[in-house]
Amino acid sequence: MEIGWKNWLISVWLCLLAGGFLALSPSRAEVVDRIIAYVNDDIITLSELNERTNAFVAARRQNPFLREEEQSLDLEKIRRDMLNLLINERLADQEITRLKISVSEEDVDQTIGRIIEENRLTQETLEAELRKDGRTLEDLREQIKKSLEQSKLVSLEVRSKTVITNEMIEAYYQDHIEEFEGKERWRIQDIYLPFTPTDTPQERTYLRKVAQEILERLREGADFSSLAKRYSQGPGAEAGGDLGFFSKGELEPVLEAAVEALKPGQVSPDIETTRGIHLIKLTEVDKAPAKSLDAVEGTIRDLLYKREVDFRYKEWLSGLRERSYVRIVY
Repeated sequence: MEIGWKNWLISVWLCLLAGGFLALSPSRAEVVDRIIAYVNDDIITLSELNERTNAFVAARRQNPFLREEEQSLDLEKIRRDMLNLLINERLADQEITRLKISVSEEDVDQTIGRIIEENRLTQETLEAELRKDGRTLEDLREQIKKSLEQSKLVSLEVRSKTVITNEMIEAYYQDHIEEFEGKERWRIQDIYLPFTPTDTPQERTYLRKVAQEILERLREGADFSSLAKRYSQGPGAEAGGDLGFFSKGELEPVLEAAVEALKPGQVSPDIETTRGIHLIKLTEVDKAPAKSLDAVEGTIRDLLYKREVDFRYKEWLSGLRERSYVRIVY
């Protein structure tokens, strides 16, 4: 999934930055902003929690490839998790200030450059995506600056103290040997026409008609990439619908079944799910050979290192929280 998910992740990231939108119940909408948590000398407000929760929910609901069972949401649990995340962020920010951690404008510029390059964007398309959500490039720069500061904090407190041994790498390889056996992967392009909760039956009928017209044009020899750029509203649209490689179990079952029935170069019939309509083209089938320990040593080391850093950072945060004044009044 190298190409597709890079494009999808930047879309989700921009949605999170924007804050998203989730309709609240009438009673909740009437509540004025108020303090819901104290973190040492800092506070967290209800509006901050609402914004973070809405962004998370919006990002999940915009993912057309998330399996049905993964789409179900426990909003109260999400709100609790988001509140804890905000508390941890406040504690980290306070440590960043105390330790005088800083990030240069050049560091921010380089990060924006990587985002643009890795996601096949331009400066103009990035700014256009931000404008759609009422944000500016300066908002993005501020978010990146904060993220880089937090990364420096993690490096100082955790990464510099984390070591992965060769014995740990070999043990992981033996315990997960099935992960390194050769797997068949499919590279696909997708034209996605989403439904919305407010669609009328007539609007959905019209969307089905559009899908049929696109399918007919494809059967007549039209270029899939060109039609994807014009009609698709899903991830990878700007790259002609290219989503990269998927392995078995990574697609929604109905989509996976359709892909398995295709040969390279073939296009599926219109596939309707609860979230929209897909037209999928199978562009390539790849059977990866089994990977030796030497071939995957670096990948395993990175995986174990990240896992260990995440674990130790949570422990460090837990200790910091125990030493801090944290009071939730939500």
